[in-house]
Amino acid sequence: APLAAAGAPRALAVRSAARPPQRWAPQARALRTSAAALATQQFKLADIGEGITEVTLTELKVKEGDMIKEMDMVCAVESDKASVELTSPYTGKIVKVFHKQNDVVKVGSPLIEVDVGGGAAAAPAAAAPVAPAAAAASGGGGVKTVKLADIGEGIAEVQLTEWFVKEGDVVKEMQNLCSVESDKASVELTSPYTGKVASIKFKVGDTVKVGSILVEIETAGGGAPTAAAPSTPAAAAAPKAAPAKAAPAKAAPAKASANADLKAPGVLATPKIRHLAKEKGVDLKVVAGSGPMGRVLEADVLAAASGVVAAPAKAAPGGAPAAAAPTRPAIRPGEDKFVEITDNVGKGMVKSMNEALKVPIMALGEEIDVTAMIQVQKSLKASAEKRYGTKVTLTSFMLKAISLALNEHPIINSKFGPADANPPNYTILGSHNISVAIDTPYGLVVPNIKDCANLSVVEIQQEVMRLAVDAKANKLKLQDIQGGTITLSNIGVIGTKDPRPIPFAGQAVIGCTGRTMTLPRYNDKMELVPRQIMHIRWVGDHRHLDGATLAHFSNAFKKYMENPGEWTLAMR
Repeated sequence: APLAAAGAPRALAVRSAARPPQRWAPQARALRTSAAALATQQFKLADIGEGITEVTLTELKVKEGDMIKEMDMVCAVESDKASVELTSPYTGKIVKVFHKQNDVVKVGSPLIEVDVGGGAAAAPAAAAPVAPAAAAASGGGGVKTVKLADIGEGIAEVQLTEWFVKEGDVVKEMQNLCSVESDKASVELTSPYTGKVASIKFKVGDTVKVGSILVEIETAGGGAPTAAAPSTPAAAAAPKAAPAKAAPAKAAPAKASANADLKAPGVLATPKIRHLAKEKGVDLKVVAGSGPMGRVLEADVLAAASGVVAAPAKAAPGGAPAAAAPTRPAIRPGEDKFVEITDNVGKGMVKSMNEALKVPIMALGEEIDVTAMIQVQKSLKASAEKRYGTKVTLTSFMLKAISLALNEHPIINSKFGPADANPPNYTILGSHNISVAIDTPYGLVVPNIKDCANLSVVEIQQEVMRLAVDAKANKLKLQDIQGGTITLSNIGVIGTKDPRPIPFAGQAVIGCTGRTMTLPRYNDKMELVPRQIMHIRWVGDHRHLDGATLAHFSNAFKKYMENPGEWTLAMR
């Protein structure tokens, strides 16, 4: 979904399980029509990406009969990726709540229905607010700045990948301005103002820091056509400058009306679809999207790539000829680019991986049913935040489970001696300094949490958060990097299923988890039930660890993650 630029009204607030809330874009284009068109509006669960098709409704903040304002909290939902708070895009009275707490809600399902007081009945009362509405659009006149909002997740800067406007263009509120990309996602920024683009501060390919000014928009009252609010609700369906007789001259169908499908500005497509289009060599600007508001879907890209025209959603009125099939863009030879690795993180990775590949390794994979552990984590989330100021995540439980398993199999927490030693030797390390892989704008770094054996889950979580903040700010200390004895890489949060890591820095073992998936599994009664499944792969130094040893350690970790009650027997 497009991400609103600073100052824009927003309908979603996203927060990861252990981070402060971050604000995401309005769902206006997909979820609401003109307030003048309908007296009631349905607020639906938007597509929140990452392949998520359903979420669990964990908390309802409202009930039927409540009065609600735009940006008031409606509910909280949770997937296996994040906890998300949804805010209302409407102001009015809640006439219906479609779900109750703990329901599983599918993407696109209505959450609430709001009486916004639209329609002809509201016309007398709407006369007074007309002037304030126009003032809000123009901001009282003058030049307004649009800044890059804080998009959370520790992201300090993004790369500007595409401009949808140029200097001199007239834009409307919620029109796409540009597209930016971080190491987490590609997002589109929309304008919080209606007016004329006076100045663009960055060009495509630039790196933009959070808080930087992207564009300046001239919002002088009455100066920009279509900027003023219509004086009556009926006029809201079309700009005043567009006479009815001019409609046939436009590319749009002659019989278009207020209830016809609206086309979103720019190209409306998810990062997944944009990546697919890039792979297929399809220019999204020439693809006619068949989804809501003109959203480009996977089928549209595949049809364009094969040269087949996707079936239009509606027949062209008045016998108008169908649009020509989009043609594949001409193949343009790409330019090879020679890259020298000069940054310290990159050079360090080259060195450590060259050394790591000199070691003979073995790998074991395991399936972990984390359903019970996720329930424990969710049940403790609120109390941990209230008492300790942090939410505990599944990663912290995994780190502690590794430490408990190391108590049973200490040889896993070891380092092999010099290759030329005679006789060969290894050292079993006394401290459980568990390294964690953290993705940062500067590359992947692997600091470690010291002495996990003597830390609680909350204390481990606090250390994870401290290291993440310092890593993303490029402020890790040498002592944070040195001394790791075993590594966990939770790369599954990015989306892979079955990762294959490589041990490094002389450590004997590294573990890497895939994404958590809801899959059918048989219970004790041989009934198929949905379970939360996560794959983990352990890779070990085969010079002093054999397959049985690594398998016993893996079984111990599995025991602690699948049966939280086992912790009461092992904790000191």
